[in-house]
Amino acid sequence: MSRRAALDAWAARGLDLEALVGRWLDPGTLAVPTDTLPLAVAPFGVIEVAEAIASLLEGRLTMGDRVRAFEEAWAAAVGVPHAVMVNSGSSALLVMLTALVQTGRLRPGQEVVVPAVGWSTSLFSVAQAGLRPVLVDVDPDSLCLEGEHDRPVLALHLLGCPSRATGPLVIEDACGAHGAMVGERRVGSLGVAAAFSFFFSHHLTTGEGGAITTADRELADAMRSIRAHGWTRERSDRAALEAAHPDVDPRFLFVEPGYNLRPTEVAGAFGIHQVPRLEGYVARRNENHQAWCAAVTELGLPLRVFPQLPGTRHAAFAFPLLLDADAPLDRAELCRRLEARGVQTRPISGSNLARQPAFAQVPGARVEGPLPVADAVHERGLFVGQSHAFDERHAAILLDALGAAFVC
Repeated sequence: MSRRAALDAWAARGLDLEALVGRWLDPGTLAVPTDTLPLAVAPFGVIEVAEAIASLLEGRLTMGDRVRAFEEAWAAAVGVPHAVMVNSGSSALLVMLTALVQTGRLRPGQEVVVPAVGWSTSLFSVAQAGLRPVLVDVDPDSLCLEGEHDRPVLALHLLGCPSRATGPLVIEDACGAHGAMVGERRVGSLGVAAAFSFFFSHHLTTGEGGAITTADRELADAMRSIRAHGWTRERSDRAALEAAHPDVDPRFLFVEPGYNLRPTEVAGAFGIHQVPRLEGYVARRNENHQAWCAAVTELGLPLRVFPQLPGTRHAAFAFPLLLDADAPLDRAELCRRLEARGVQTRPISGSNLARQPAFAQVPGARVEGPLPVADAVHERGLFVGQSHAFDERHAAILLDALGAAFVC
């Protein structure tokens, strides 16, 4: 049953699905608190929920037409030919790195340079794909991996700030950087492939969900197999593979060692209505980020902010802060005081990943060189929320809370 037929069937019973959902949700987005500064605000509304219900009415739960439509829209938004949707950003990293190994772009056991400040699965997936992560320090102005490297690099665009790292092979972790740019190019199109997350708190959401973008057709086909058992469905070269293996029933033909990391059709239903909102969301977040950097600097507090770097567009996933080494209070106390005034806080991702207990269990992982910036982030860094839904009222909440936090 098509979406229209499903909605018509409900209408015949006297029920307007979108109107019914609209009784619960504002037409644009969910309610935005104006007396607190939360970590995130849900970026979905009536249209996404109605589309998701329609997919349930049709009886399609796993990936189908809506997932394919979202993949096409996301690839176009990033500026590449291919997007492969999976069930999370962490799965996107794992599928992407596994595909790079299975297609020979990377060799098993090869070293990959990884920023010491990042998310846990940014590190873990490198080792899980059979590669060896080498942690190096991040840049003090971007908190990202920067500069030219002699080995493949995982360019992690931390909290929406685009990394400009280069190397013989650039792999992007763009999970929290939807819409960020270096020059005229969007993240997701800078390297051989890029992983994105569409978790609830990100710029665009499918609830859970992720995607890999690439301009490499062979790599995209490998990723389509790896996300779904290793079989040939959804591959562009499916017919040729089936012809090459006439002794195997083509309905269950497995050509890559794979997983089951498929997305749901409900996730695709959300995504197809999210993509057109990206530019507006990022423009607002970027405007907030620049204004907040200027305002916090003007307060003259023992805090560092991280303004947008020349030649880039910051996607402003969150708003990072770094306490000065000689600040009169430590991070735990600053967070406690901010939380008491309605400002939610978190550490900056996994901070120095080399200091996480799990690092010792990551096969082949090692540290290269000193990590003074990562250590500073680990000990004194935090972030507060950022959103397309925030305005000057939320800026005032943050500024008031920061000013009060440093009053003895």
